Amino acid sequence: MAAGELGPLGGYYFRFLPQKTFKSLSTPETTSRLRQWSMLGRIKVQAFGFDQTFQVYRKDDFVMAFFKDPNVIPNLKLLSDSSGQWITLGFASGRLREI
Repeated sequence: MAAGELGPLGGYYFRFLPQKTFKSLSTPETTSRLRQWSMLGRIKVQAFGFDQTFQVYRKDDFVMAFFKDPNVIPNLKLLSDSSGQWITLGFASGRLREI
């Protein structure tokens, strides 16, 4: 994609960054608080990069492009309300239509 050229999803292309770690979530203090709030194991942090400068006035385009991006759909994990299991956005395709 050439600089300044808009892509099919509003100009944004996302990439999943599975090796990105967030050490702050595994500190003893954080682990203790998550356990205290019954959130330990119920929260995940995932990183995605994008190739355009974020512009606040295009925030709606950004969000829609994110949830429709072919690199996000098979990788973004959601906690299922019904089963309590982690599923991917691609599996929860009914939710995608609601957005």
